[in-house]
Amino acid sequence: MLKLHGVEAAGLTIAEGDEILAAIEDDLEVLREFNRRVDRLERSGFSKRYETEVPNVIAKMEDVTFENGEGPRFSIVARIHAWIEDFSQDEIDAFVLSYRVFTQRNDRLSIPSLAKIYEKDWMSENPRECFEDARRQLNEHLDSNATVEFPGGRILVRTLVDIIIYGGLAHSNQQKAKIFESWENSGFIGFIWADFMAYAREAVETLKYIRGLNRDLMDHLQKHGLTLETPPCSAA
Repeated sequence: MLKLHGVEAAGLTIAEGDEILAAIEDDLEVLREFNRRVDRLERSGFSKRYETEVPNVIAKMEDVTFENGEGPRFSIVARIHAWIEDFSQDEIDAFVLSYRVFTQRNDRLSIPSLAKIYEKDWMSENPRECFEDARRQLNEHLDSNATVEFPGGRILVRTLVDIIIYGGLAHSNQQKAKIFESWENSGFIGFIWADFMAYAREAVETLKYIRGLNRDLMDHLQKHGLTLETPPCSAA
């Protein structure tokens, strides 16, 4: 049970202190559940296999023709077929099913939902800064360009991941499903999956890092309790 110190010094009644304590306990239970969900994700076949292994893309060129240019220059025109070695659709499906929880804003275990907990008045500055830094780095990866270049130019990793999850796996968006189908038929799907897997590996590492933050925070509170220095604006 979390101990709350400084209730009287903060000018609060015992009842008000109990109300604050109950709200904090609710937040801590969310962090515990988040950690249990990350444990489950870490045990998935995808997470285990690609924790140290890098996906290997194999590409084959068919119907190759050479076109002469000026002087010694020439160009190669061919149909390319690329795929991931030992690709497992079942592993990907199981991974995404667990991972989506952490990205959906309306889910209480999502990273955006945890951000609201880390922004609360009772949270100390150091874990808050560590959480914000981890979240920022993951968003920077999402907002970087994918390595695959499309006819219209490069797209963001965020867009690529979104189309794979909601067009290729969840099939919840018809427009994205059509885009993903065109990717599958392009011959470049192996390179696209490689981009997705690179992001997925970083996402898992970020979730594991946040799990560690949660664990350290709860261990500290269990040992030392929480001291109220100033009256909070609300109990929520």
